[in-house]
Amino acid sequence: MRTLLILALIAGGVYFYAERFGLAVGYAPFTPVFYWNYSGEVRNQVRATGIRAFVKVTVSGELRQGSFEVEIRRSGQNNPGLVKRYRGRFSEEIRYPVEANLYDVIFRIKDARGQVRMDWVATRNEF
Repeated sequence: MRTLLILALIAGGVYFYAERFGLAVGYAPFTPVFYWNYSGEVRNQVRATGIRAFVKVTVSGELRQGSFEVEIRRSGQNNPGLVKRYRGRFSEEIRYPVEANLYDVIFRIKDARGQVRMDWVATRNEF
């Protein structure tokens, strides 16, 4: 009985924290990330090499509220190369052609409640 009370207190504390400050649980790209009233930004760097290179970003998920944004830009530059916004249910593979250089893949989350699976990689277009 005492264990059940302790678990209920922990669950209530996590719920209170998530409602008040926001919570993100998960580890992209290996697991989906679950958001509860979360706002934030995640910045990852990808190095593209070779000819006919591109940055490939795969996103899928469902947000009951809020928005999710993917931005790809050359590292060190202020102007975005590509920006995509998502709301509700989505599933897309973005292929952005790049030159050999270092690129930033930026994920922006605004007041999101739901789950998102994301993966990013630099690869070459072999035809």
